[in-house]
Formats: sequence, structure tokens, C-alpha cells
Amino acid sequence: MLTNLWYVVLPSAQLTDGLKPVQLLGQHFVAFRDEVGTARLLSDICVHRGGALSAGVKVGGSVQCPYHGWRFGGDGVCNHIPAQPDLRIPLRARVDAYPTIERYGWIWAFLGDLPEAERPPLPQLDWVDDPNVRVVSGHFDWDASWDRVMENGLDFAHAPFVHGSTFGDPDHPEIGGFEVEREPWGGSALMTMRRPVRKGWRRTPTGAHVDVATRPGFHLSGPCVTLELAPREGWKIFIVSAHTPVDGGRTRTWWMMGRTFMRWPLLDRRVVASNLKIFNQDLVVLNKVRPERVPDSWLQEVSIKSDALQIAFRQKIHALEERGWRIDEVRVEREFTGRTACVVPCPDRREGGPWAIETIPIIAQ
Repeated sequence: MLTNLWYVVLPSAQLTDGLKPVQLLGQHFVAFRDEVGTARLLSDICVHRGGALSAGVKVGGSVQCPYHGWRFGGDGVCNHIPAQPDLRIPLRARVDAYPTIERYGWIWAFLGDLPEAERPPLPQLDWVDDPNVRVVSGHFDWDASWDRVMENGLDFAHAPFVHGSTFGDPDHPEIGGFEVEREPWGGSALMTMRRPVRKGWRRTPTGAHVDVATRPGFHLSGPCVTLELAPREGWKIFIVSAHTPVDGGRTRTWWMMGRTFMRWPLLDRRVVASNLKIFNQDLVVLNKVRPERVPDSWLQEVSIKSDALQIAFRQKIHALEERGWRIDEVRVEREFTGRTACVVPCPDRREGGPWAIETIPIIAQ
């Protein structure tokens, strides 16, 4: 798991007047809206006696700890101590507060300490706000690591075998040549996918197929897998899946799917059901993949040309790990879990000053 990236916290519509507990990167956070409705995200650990802020209440634009009533504003700074209201509040009485952006119907939070100018951009998902695109959305929970889920979404060679009853074509498993188009924070490739010919929603028994122009891609903010398809002339399908690491072995996927055709609301339920069916087909395989995490060494697997997009993803991840952004999960479990609290550092830590809680350990390169 990596720090210094944007992660999808919640859909905007799910954050209303109360407090929302959120787990990301194996750490606990509390999301809420301040007095003017701005989405805020704080570390969920009260620096007084370790109370869970998310179990408290919101008072104005502040979160009140349920244990002793200490209040923390959207900037993470304590602004009220009920037991000693006239006390000069200690400088260390603050929790980490993380930058947020609301865009495309989601709340994104930057979990790291980079200054604004050095942070990665969000992916371009302009179709989400296009009135000519009908968008449905949802979430899916995996007992699988985020990197395995990400690679699965970039891997079209598995479609004929895992998704033969939905969109894959077992009679035509070949993957034609393609080139990966690399970008600073992601990559994509234009492929041709062979799709079985269907009559209505059922596959014809003739074995006929059609070629569909398909562009899968990834962006490290989210982190997101994107997909664009043109099933017919003038028709387009857009899919984005933000695979948020809950912890090392669990992932929550926030997804949106848009279509430029048959935009009747009555079809939404069928589209949602079809997308969830595909996720469930993937889950059957991913639950039995070994090792559970993507291997660190290239030599522990055999890759071929059709794996080029996954390889590009791994190269991007390795580059970020070399920058010292990888969380040391082994050390967290050995030295911190149940013993010492730790948090993902927020940008304010770069300004120095005293902090009560240690930052999460990373793997130094």
C-alpha cells in the first residue's frame, strides 16, 4: 500500500450531516462536513486518550470525541477541552487533517504529506458529468489486495475463461498486438476485444463474434482502472473503478458506469446487476490466487506480451516505492498494532512542530 496518493473516500451523497468512519491503508479516519459543507477527513485517533472520533458527534464544524469531549476542527486542531475550558490548549493537541476534493460525485482525499504542487492529478472522467451519458454507480468489497484487483481489471486475457457467460468469448481467446500509451501517472492501450454475438441478452449458439474497440487503462489516483468501449457505431460505454485499499488484504471498489445509448432509467437495475455479476466472477478467481499479493520480483511469475498493461502498472508502482511511498506493513504489524498508534502523515507535518502520534513506517529505498 502506498502513501502520497489520492484515494476515493466516499460518494459525495453519502456524506451528509453526521460523522462517517472510514478505513483506508489499514488506518482509521473520520469524514464529515464543516459549517459550510466542505468535506473534511481527519485521523480517527484522539490524541488525548485514544478515543475514536468517529464514535463522537459533530458540534458545528468540529468533531467532539466521545471519551472526554475534546473537539477538533476541520484543520485537525483542538479548539475545546471541556474539563479545563480556560486552559491554553497544548500545541500537540491536534490530529492529522487531509486535503479533500469533491469531483465526479466522489470525495477524494490525499493521504500523504506532499505539498500541493507535488501531488498527482486526479484522472480525467469528464463523461461522468456529461448530460448525454447515463451513469449508474455502486461499490463492491473484495477479500483481495488492491494490487491484485487493479491488475485483474487491466487483464483482458482472462475474459474468455472467467467471463465466458457475460462478455468474454471462449471460442476466441486470442489477444491481438497493442501498444501501451504511458502517461506520468498512468497508462492505457487500445485493444480489440472479441465479443460473442447476442440476441437480446442471450448469446447465439452459432459461435459468431464481433470485434469491439476497447481502451483499458489505469491512473494511480483512486487508484483507478478505466475502460472505454464502442460496442456499436455511435455507442460508447465508460467504466471507472476506484480500488481503495481498506488494508493489505481487503479492497473496496467504488465504481461508475456510463452509457450513451438506451439511457432509460428502467435499464439501470439490469446494468448494475450485470456489473456486479462480473465482479463476482472475478472474486471467485482472486480469492484463490497465490500469493495473495502481487509478487515483488519479476522472476516469480512468467509474463508475455499480452500482459504489457499490467507490467506498465507494476513499473509505475515500483517507481513510487523507490521514492519511499510504500507502507511497511510488516513493521506496522510487528511494532505498532495493539501497542502504539500510528497515522498517515498529513501535509501540515512538513511545517514542523510537535505531534503526539507517530507517523506510519515506510520502506526506505
